[in-house]
This record gives sequence, C-alpha cells and structure tokens, in this order.
Amino acid sequence: MSSDTPCRILIVDDSPEDREVYKRMLAQDRDHDYEFLEADLGEEGLQLAQMERPDCVLLDYKLPDMDGLEFLSRLTDQKPLPVVVLTGQGNEAVAVEAMKGGAQDYLLKGAVLRDRLQHAVHNAIEKVALRRKVEERTAELAHANEALQGMYDELEVLVERRTAELSVANEELKKEIRVREWAEQERARLLVLEQTARQHAEEANRIKDEFLATLSHELRTPLNAILGWVQVLRTGKLDEAASSRALETIERNARAQAQLIADLLDVSRIITGKLRLDFKPVELPRIIDAALDSLRPAADAKAIELAVSLAPLGSPVLGDSDRLQQVIWNLLSNAIKFTPRGGRMEVRLREARPSAVIEVRDSGIGIRPDFLPYVFDRFRQAESTLTRSHGGLGLGLSIVRHLVELHGGTVEVESEGEGQGATFRVSLPLRAGIPEEPAMERRLPTQRVWNLPDLLKDLHVMVLEDEADTRDLLVMALEQCGAEVAAFGSVPEALAAFDAAVPDVLVSDIGVPLEDGYSFIRKVRARQPGQGGEVPAAALTAYARAEDRQKALEAGFQTHLTKPVDPSELIAAVARLAGR
Repeated sequence: MSSDTPCRILIVDDSPEDREVYKRMLAQDRDHDYEFLEADLGEEGLQLAQMERPDCVLLDYKLPDMDGLEFLSRLTDQKPLPVVVLTGQGNEAVAVEAMKGGAQDYLLKGAVLRDRLQHAVHNAIEKVALRRKVEERTAELAHANEALQGMYDELEVLVERRTAELSVANEELKKEIRVREWAEQERARLLVLEQTARQHAEEANRIKDEFLATLSHELRTPLNAILGWVQVLRTGKLDEAASSRALETIERNARAQAQLIADLLDVSRIITGKLRLDFKPVELPRIIDAALDSLRPAADAKAIELAVSLAPLGSPVLGDSDRLQQVIWNLLSNAIKFTPRGGRMEVRLREARPSAVIEVRDSGIGIRPDFLPYVFDRFRQAESTLTRSHGGLGLGLSIVRHLVELHGGTVEVESEGEGQGATFRVSLPLRAGIPEEPAMERRLPTQRVWNLPDLLKDLHVMVLEDEADTRDLLVMALEQCGAEVAAFGSVPEALAAFDAAVPDVLVSDIGVPLEDGYSFIRKVRARQPGQGGEVPAAALTAYARAEDRQKALEAGFQTHLTKPVDPSELIAAVARLAGR
C-alpha cells in the first residue's frame, strides 16, 4: 500500500455513528491517506465492491439484509478483497466462521481502538496482496517445473545443445526455490499469528468464565440475604428495631441486585450499539452535586473525609444528564468502595479550555502498574479469585469509558501503585454559545411522599397487573396515600370495569398474558372522552429500553415506569398524572 496514494476503504455498516467513528479513527493515521466509500446494506456494499474495487472492506457482521458470512461468500465469488469484520458478538465461533469465510481480521464493536483498527486495515491489505503474489509465484513455479521436466526428457540427445539453456533454467530454479523458502517463512509467520489469535480467544473465554462465576456469586449473595431475612421476619420473633434492620437489609440488597441488572443491560446496549443519548446543554456542577448527595451516606458510614471543589464553568457541556450522572456516580462509588475507613476523597471540577475536567481522587488501595492498561476493560478486575475482598462485576468503569467517549470526551486513570490511591480524570468538551439546561425540580424524598396520606385522597385509580404479588404491592402503596384502587389481572376484566366506572388515573403493565398493555391502552384511547378515552395513564413494565419507552408513549401512555419501581415513584407519577 503506497503511502502517497490514498487508500480506498469501503465501510459496510447500518449504523451511521459507527461509520463515523471508523472514519475518524482511520483519518488519524499519520502514515496513510484514506478515501471512504459507505454502504448501510449488504447488497449496496457488494455492488460498490464490484464497481469501485476498494483496497479494504470494513464489514459489520449484522446487517439488515444479510449477515457477514453471506456477504463474505458472495464477495469471494469476485476477485478477493481484504475484509475486516466488526461485530458486537464476541464469541470464538463467530470469529472462526468469519475467518474461514475469507475475512482477514475480526474486531469487537465497543472495544475498537484507533491503533488496532489502523493495524487491522493495513495488515488485511498486506495479507491479501501477499496471497496474490504467492499464487502468482506458485503458478510460475509450476510452469517452470513443467519446462524443466521436458528438458530432462530430451537430455540424452540434447546434452551439448541444451547445456547453456539448462544453466539458465537452473538459475530460474534457484530463484523459485528462494521464493518457495520465502513462502514457507511467511506461512510460518501466519501460523504464529493464528496461534496468537487463538491464545487471545482462549484468554477471552477464560475471562468470560470468570465473569459468569462472579455474576452468579454477585446475584446470589444479595438474594441469600433477602431470603434469609424474609424467613426470619416470618417467624414474628423480631422486635421493632431488629425488624427495621431486617427491612433495611432487604431493601439494600434488592437495590444492589437492581444495579447489577442495570449494569448488565447497559453493557448489552453498548456491545450491540443500541445505547442512545439525549443530548442537551447540561450544568455539570448540579449533576455532580446530585451524585454526591446520593453517595454521601455511604462515605459517612466509612468515615471518609470528602473534599469537594466545583469551579464555575464559562460554557455548558452538551450531553445526556442522566448518563453523565451515571458516570460520576460510578466513579464516586468506585472510590468509596476501594477507600478504607477513615480515608480521604477529593472531587474537583475545573475548566481547562476547551474542556471541563472532573477529577475523583482517593486514598484507597491503588492500582498495580501491570493492571493500569486494563482498568477500563469489560469484565476485568484486579482481584478475580475466590478470596477477593471487594464485590462487583467489573463493568462500572467500562461503562464510564464508553459513555464518556460517546460524549466526545476522554477518561484516564493514574496510580502510583498499591496502597497509593488512584485518580480518575474525565475531560468533556465545552460548547460555547449554548444556553444551559434549566435546573430540574428536585423530587420529594421517599419519606415525604409516604407522609402525605391525603395526597391521592378520593382519587380513583385502576391497576392492570397480572402478577398477584406486584398487584397487591401497587394497591397497598396507592391506598396508603388515600387512593381508591380497583385492580385487575387481565385486559377483558379492566375493560369491563371501564364500562361500569371511568377511573381518574390508569396504571397498566405491558407484559400481560393473551392481550398486552399496548392493546389495552389503544382500546381505551379509542373510546369517547366521556367514556374514559382521555384518562391519563402510566405504563409499568420490566421492558426498560429507550425504544420500549418510546413505544409506550406512542401507544397512548403519558409516562413510562420501569420495574422494579419504587412505591414513592409510583405515587408521585400518579399524583402528577392527576394534576396534584
């Protein structure tokens, strides 16, 4: 690949964001220039490959109209092209099939680094060019061998005449032998590369097994505490203080499980490229304060000295406020977890044009120098043995890195070694000339909602929930604040109740057997206003993706609540829908 001739890259990927990321990474290559061709469907990509003959193809394994194997199969019917497969499915079987299908390399989406992508493209082009040269040289060698065999057959009668010709042929044979030796050396080099790739795959498989074992442990541990304390409570032998401690323990472990599940869902969205952000001008100090407020009790419980310095910023940051708060929360909770009792933490916000810089520094256990490069890798933990002293799945910092990069920022870590603490530094670009997002109203604390027994007084609420335990919880929570609740387990029952009396507010599950909540709300909206067609409604569901929320709103719900729902959030949502 000539350094003065632009390298033509065909990117076949249905995600415009991913295509832009690859183009940006390759454009940062100082040694090569690039021209880019783009296609978001496999058929379009095959046509471009045939007409334009690019130097290399970056292929998304999962396309809307075909998968990567079909693309490779149809592509190899033509003159071979270098192909690098990119996919969110990080398993060895997919990698092997892709390489067998003709791909030169295989990269995981969500973990692609600039240097790795550049190397993969250059290596793929060089390997295909090398294969073509080997094929050409092999054909030449076969032809030379045939000529040599003919000379041997006529050797007895043409010894004198053919001596000079035989000498020339011997020289050509020596050249071909050198080519064959070079080919053998290249074959040996490729074998080493294959063995290295296999070692990497085996390492990834080991990490996966360790993660599954850790996941089982982390999910079972809070579940054990929940079930154990529930059984103790059912005996009725605990006094009021012990019962209160038992309920606090159950709630704490249930929230821990919910956080584990939320992290797993975030990682799934990251791997599949389905994580979406709602970009708005945001005020970083407010977001940091909110994260600090939620974690200050945990720091106080360990007597950790917390120093906060939030300098005002000249410009806002354009980002998703919820996801940025998740970044801060993950960094703070990580620092609290690894800082010993009586330690110290510092949280700083400063402006370093053109970026806002957030620093979280702790006096905790520190990070070994050999582990620093892997701190932000998924499923990586410095302690992965049965005797590890800190829990978790090793996902939080990986999520931090991905969210920060989606905001156009960077995250880095510094540590002088074990026992020396660590400093995490997040840089986010400032956006001059954009007005800041107005401060959001703070939600009432849970205790204040529960202390308002007349908040929902005389309010008629209909609940549709097929799970009896959840239905009883919803009814109890709403009745605690004065609501009159009618609860049903199926859509026909709820629709029949509408004919008898129209409720003031509707709370409906989505995953209802036989007929789901979407169908239910559409039938409600089809009614006349006097028959309940305009009753405000909240969707309550375990389907927590952004597209699920959008689907619920489009179906006719005014708000979307995700299970497990905090009763106080449910009460507050019903009150808002009722205008209270």
